[in-house]
Amino acid sequence: MNLRQIEVFRAVMQAGSISGAAAALHVSQPAVSRLVRYLEVKLGVSLFERTGSRLHPTPEAHALKREVDSAYRSIDRVRHYAEQLRYGVADTLRIASNLSTGLELVPHAIADIKTRLPRLHITVEIATHAQITDQLLSGECDIGVVSFVESFHPAINVHPIGEGEVLCAMAPTHPLAAHRRITLDMLRRPDVISFGHETPHGKVVNTLVGTQGEPITPTVDVRYAYVACSIAASGWGVAVVDDMTARHCEGSRLMLRPLARPVRYQASAMSSAERPLSSAGRDMVQLLAQHWEGTRGSSKKPARSRKTPTP
Repeated sequence: MNLRQIEVFRAVMQAGSISGAAAALHVSQPAVSRLVRYLEVKLGVSLFERTGSRLHPTPEAHALKREVDSAYRSIDRVRHYAEQLRYGVADTLRIASNLSTGLELVPHAIADIKTRLPRLHITVEIATHAQITDQLLSGECDIGVVSFVESFHPAINVHPIGEGEVLCAMAPTHPLAAHRRITLDMLRRPDVISFGHETPHGKVVNTLVGTQGEPITPTVDVRYAYVACSIAASGWGVAVVDDMTARHCEGSRLMLRPLARPVRYQASAMSSAERPLSSAGRDMVQLLAQHWEGTRGSSKKPARSRKTPTP
């Protein structure tokens, strides 16, 4: 069966008559009648029983129609996908992000791209750098968004998003809250909250805490900066975190202090070097970079201090 024969057969099945099918296809009735008879001869089965001007499909016709409808649904999906590609939209954009960048940066970029590409389907997952790398390499996600990462897998493309500052967060009652700036010597205390020895964030904290003398062994380990800030706000410990998370959590229960010697960190988007990003993926990377400063809010402003701070 060629496409024209399939169209005629489908039209006759839907209309229930030669005249109805001819009107739907904008062709003559004799042309439709000839194509139906030709199709029956070619297939060697009767597709319709005729009662006057009406055609009643046989079981063979119903079976054939099920296959034809399935084929048309596949064609419709192909047409829809082609239309999406025409406007630079892949069916799904899968994003895996650190929690710090997933709190505001990624949501702002998603809201922006959805106004441009409303039919784009987006999935978001919060994961560690190691998990994101594995997902990119296996094809489970399209874009990874991370911070504090300095070395990447050779099969990963890195797209710089922006740079931020490391801050110290603690409860107003904590001894360090009385200082305008925190020196590295002040951070040599056991209540500095750790992010583990193998994570990018954890390596930064361990380097700061262990820069002088014997290293300090923290007694609380967490995975996410947001959790570290929550613990600090609850009244225990110092969280050394990115300014994006710190500003998001800042309030009456959490004070922020900069380091006396500023420490910067890099935020990046990652993609597979083996699978080029779609047009929507490239747009998302650009939007992440554009929204970086905006979502960090007042990160350029000095951290709030008490009225009578000590040096």
